[in-house]
Amino acid sequence: MKIKSKEQIIEHFISGNKPNQFIGVENEKFLLKKKNNERAEYSDLLKIFNFFTSKFNWQPIKEDENIIGLRKNGKIITLEPGNQIELSGSQLSNIHEVCSESYEFQKKLNIACENFDLKTLSVGFDPFSNIDKIPNNPKKRYKIMTKEMPKNGSLSLEMMYQTAGTQINIDYKMRKILKKNLNLHLI
Repeated sequence: MKIKSKEQIIEHFISGNKPNQFIGVENEKFLLKKKNNERAEYSDLLKIFNFFTSKFNWQPIKEDENIIGLRKNGKIITLEPGNQIELSGSQLSNIHEVCSESYEFQKKLNIACENFDLKTLSVGFDPFSNIDKIPNNPKKRYKIMTKEMPKNGSLSLEMMYQTAGTQINIDYKMRKILKKNLNLHLI
């Protein structure tokens, strides 16, 4: 499609408007064994998942017969390639709700970890583990990514297995912003 006007571009963005504004956060953490700071194995994460299922009523997400995550009330807990654990939070109205959700999850994760001699580490890069010693999990896509990603980036495996980050997702009503900032008459 050939772009003929600024309004055509603006209408393209407006067509993606959501009915409500929301904010959501994805937050990854490392799980380490308390006794030696080694990364948690998949079997350790299964204990955490089973604890969340039995104590906090989360529902398992499976790939074949393997539990690869949990879900509850719009939130999802997933495994990352090096057994980092990620909370993908609910769609919330403001940053205060996001903080509350994050603190509540951390509190429950700490309780679970305490039962299995694990601890969490919330940093961007794992300072303890060598890449060749990091355990993995049975998620099929990570096996493919581990093989394919190094073909296009020399540090891709380090990014997959040795990092944990936070991502914020914001949806908003574009129409209000465009109208205010561009002083346009929009229907």
